[in-house]
Amino acid sequence: MTRTVVVALLSAALLTACGNPASPASPTPPQAPASSASGAATSESSAAAQHVLELEVTGSATLSTATFTLDGKVSEEESVKLPWRKTVTVPFGTGRHEWKLTMQHTGGTMSATATVNGKLVTRTGGGGSPGTKNTANLSGSFTD
Repeated sequence: MTRTVVVALLSAALLTACGNPASPASPTPPQAPASSASGAATSESSAAAQHVLELEVTGSATLSTATFTLDGKVSEEESVKLPWRKTVTVPFGTGRHEWKLTMQHTGGTMSATATVNGKLVTRTGGGGSPGTKNTANLSGSFTD
């Protein structure tokens, strides 16, 4: 009889342990954006409403030009010293955006990366002997 009681107690303990699992914690509901005293959204909520494209070029090469194009609008920098970084913000809800970075470089090595909203989307690299002219391109697109 003692054996039956022990088996029954063990069975009850196992059933209790394996019974209904605890319900998972409910997710925290999203909070409304904080506003300043003037009623304007804070910079944190404003940043959340934008795509952030970040380009970074590092290395020992000399960039004679860095030509950046976003949706057909071109900007160019000359005699660029590395490291070089460009950050562009684009509002959400504005559709598809295409961009390209063309780098003319001489001597040394270079590496370029592009992130959109903090996620790596593409990278390139290159190198050349002093006096040689080289071109590297980095391009991509993003959509809401």
